[in-house]
Amino acid sequence: MSRIVAPLATVVLIAIGAIEARVSAQQLAETVGRPRLESAGVMLTAAGLLASTVVYLVLGHLAEDDRAALRAGALTGALAGLIGGTARAFIIDDPVSDLVTRYASVPDWFVPAALAVFVALSCAGSAVGGAALAWTGRRLSRAARSRPPA
Repeated sequence: MSRIVAPLATVVLIAIGAIEARVSAQQLAETVGRPRLESAGVMLTAAGLLASTVVYLVLGHLAEDDRAALRAGALTGALAGLIGGTARAFIIDDPVSDLVTRYASVPDWFVPAALAVFVALSCAGSAVGGAALAWTGRRLSRAARSRPPA
């Protein structure tokens, strides 16, 4: 696998998360009343998840072996989760803070702490999910190459 593939995948994953967070922040800022799960939000999440899945599958497809796919997926996921999660936390900080102060009386440290937990879970989830999806991408590409011609 080329040295540029994993960093490029990381940048693409961070961009996907940032775009998703920007649109979510805008939706939250425009919310009147209690926030509700709407079809636009569901579609945005599904599109982001699908795009991220494709990135990890391609990363695994380009890996040299199963271990390389696992390693690339985990490292790419951890880095994208850490950097992208932090970027998403900064993007949604103000709308989330506004919503929380509108409906609850919490200490000033509550929203930053919740966003820090979000970043940690984003990093862990992206590392595990990235490793699993990259490994799956490697397995799928290997199975396609080992089939005899019809």
